[in-house]
Amino acid sequence: MSTKWRYRNPIRIGFQLLILALLGYVAIRPLFGGGYVADFEKYCPFGGLSSIASKLNIDTMSCTMNEVQVLLGVGLLVGVILIGKLFCSYLCPIGSITEWLGLLGQKWKIRREMPATLDRPLRLLKYVLLFLTIYFTMTTSELFCKEYDPYFAVVHLFQNSDIVLLYAIVATVLAVLGAIVFRLFWCKYLCPLGALSNI
Repeated sequence: MSTKWRYRNPIRIGFQLLILALLGYVAIRPLFGGGYVADFEKYCPFGGLSSIASKLNIDTMSCTMNEVQVLLGVGLLVGVILIGKLFCSYLCPIGSITEWLGLLGQKWKIRREMPATLDRPLRLLKYVLLFLTIYFTMTTSELFCKEYDPYFAVVHLFQNSDIVLLYAIVATVLAVLGAIVFRLFWCKYLCPLGALSNI
């Protein structure tokens, strides 16, 4: 799929904007009272998949994960097997934002190709992160990805107690600056869900 076509695909852009609008609603809904609590984990398919590992290993679900997240995770897995990286391309908020940041890099003429000598070794990083995330989740029943996940950090304004501030800041800066300079930097090199999708 050409880059130009992907940026002009109105259906895809519509899905991306819809997801971001729904996240915005979850963020501002508590301001209107009614006892509503914003839960940004509630529809996390990767959290659901990670929870399966902790359930199998120590018989507990991770954090606030439940059957809904597990079903979302299994649905994601089936979707990846049948139709490829639909979640990454249409639904992932980090993917959407970093892709749009990449357009800024193009406009400012600072986009670069990752040197071939670095590209392949860097692509291995996301598999290391996937392994560490699954391992620590299945042994502690806490979602390790929350410690560094840029999405989780930003929607909680870096205030959630599950966030390791240093990890989250480094990951967020890498995601933002990497996206501006290198195409799909987070997706190619650091996203554990991208690694799982590749597998």
